[in-house]
Amino acid sequence: MTLAIAALAAVMTFCNLSALTKKAEQPPQNAAAPARQQNTPKPALDKDALKRELVQMEMEMTEASMKGDITLIAKNTTDDFELTNPDGKVQNKNQALADVKEEKNIKSWTLTDAELVSANDDSAVLKYVMGVVLKTGQSGKARVTDTFVKKDGRWMIRSEQQTLIR
Repeated sequence: MTLAIAALAAVMTFCNLSALTKKAEQPPQNAAAPARQQNTPKPALDKDALKRELVQMEMEMTEASMKGDITLIAKNTTDDFELTNPDGKVQNKNQALADVKEEKNIKSWTLTDAELVSANDDSAVLKYVMGVVLKTGQSGKARVTDTFVKKDGRWMIRSEQQTLIR
């Protein structure tokens, strides 16, 4: 009998069955950890911080556009970007970038009334009012609605719709 037990122990050790048996008898110390990690809710999206980030991005892109610098605009728009101008003209990314020229007639611009309409981890919609004052004193406003998508960990504009406010 002792020989049989010794043989069984040797076989179990050789085939690593003793370790498997111990694991089956005693749950691992971290057995509950994966369950907690799976059930741990993701942190809530900080919509105020996201709104600030997107508004800052809009301001930087508007400034670049006013200077005629398409580099930042190209970097922050998706390849399938689409722009609908206040006159109803729809442009793809290349067409929109080709229209960007230094604005010599604009005295000042403002971005106001920003509102994060919707947001989740990979998409967001921001609307705001863009005001422009020309050097001649004339002014105008447009409602702008931008749709963002998150690609490779950063926000990019997928589409923009501009509508004149009268």
